[in-house]
Amino acid sequence: MRAKWVLLSVAVVLAGALALWLAMRSHRAAPPPVRLAGAAVIVNREITLQGTIRPQHVVGVAAPLTGLVEGLPVDIGQEVYRDQVLARVGGQGLESAREAAAADLEHAQDQTARAEAGVTTARLEESRADADVERARLALDRAEKTYSRQRTLFAQGATPRLTFEKAESEYRSLTKEFEIMDAGARGARDQVQNALREVTAKKKIVQDRQQQLEEAQGNLQAAEVRSPVDGTVVGRRAEIGKPAYEAGAGFFQIATDLYALEVTLEPKPEELKRIQPGQQAMVLILDLQSQGLPGVVREIKGSQVVVEFESNLPAIKPGMVAGVRLKLE
Repeated sequence: MRAKWVLLSVAVVLAGALALWLAMRSHRAAPPPVRLAGAAVIVNREITLQGTIRPQHVVGVAAPLTGLVEGLPVDIGQEVYRDQVLARVGGQGLESAREAAAADLEHAQDQTARAEAGVTTARLEESRADADVERARLALDRAEKTYSRQRTLFAQGATPRLTFEKAESEYRSLTKEFEIMDAGARGARDQVQNALREVTAKKKIVQDRQQQLEEAQGNLQAAEVRSPVDGTVVGRRAEIGKPAYEAGAGFFQIATDLYALEVTLEPKPEELKRIQPGQQAMVLILDLQSQGLPGVVREIKGSQVVVEFESNLPAIKPGMVAGVRLKLE
């Protein structure tokens, strides 16, 4: 009887152990998804790849000179406007030359203004001299008529000698005075002509100084690399002290639209075969706790897949890492 109870107890224990093992087996968690090599993760025919965000529309700016980079007033990430100075190349001494040319031009303009004032003064003197000559001519004409009449009367014995001699003396005096006035008027006219020639010469100097200033300003502007567009600096190969030409067209890179973005992916060859242009994608910004943004495969270049998307979030910027989820065909 005792043996029966022992066997029954053992059977119960074994049955309970078997039930417990079956329960644990049925509640075991599902195995984790298989993680493939690289940045890609495949779950239920979906693949997630990582890439760096970059703008779709970028303008490359090259340096116009081969000199050394002397100044970089603009940093990456800074907004710039059209014609803003991005860098200065080999411009040492050009600003001093421009200032000297500007000073020479100002001096020449001042000399020209003085010469023009001299013309005005000379014209006033000429006007006064002409008036004096006219008065002297009228007085001489009257004296000549009186002298001629007195000379005829004196020859006929019809006028006293003193009267004749007085008329003669007055006529000769007014003749000399007219000659002096006429010489003065001719001198005044010559002075006007000399003043006009001086103005012409001064104006020629002003033109030369103006040309020198324009050349100095042109040299200074040529030594400045300016932005051709409004946008944001997203790349810069320029380095102070290095030759500008070494940076090529990537001297500066300016994005004209930070809301039109793209991500370049490099899937494995077997994954690349299952991706097509126009395919829908979901862009996940790893640095932001936000929902994904819809994107589309724009093109496939060799082993690279370019996914473009639109963003209205200022926090999403070029250079950030993004994950792109694609459904494999």
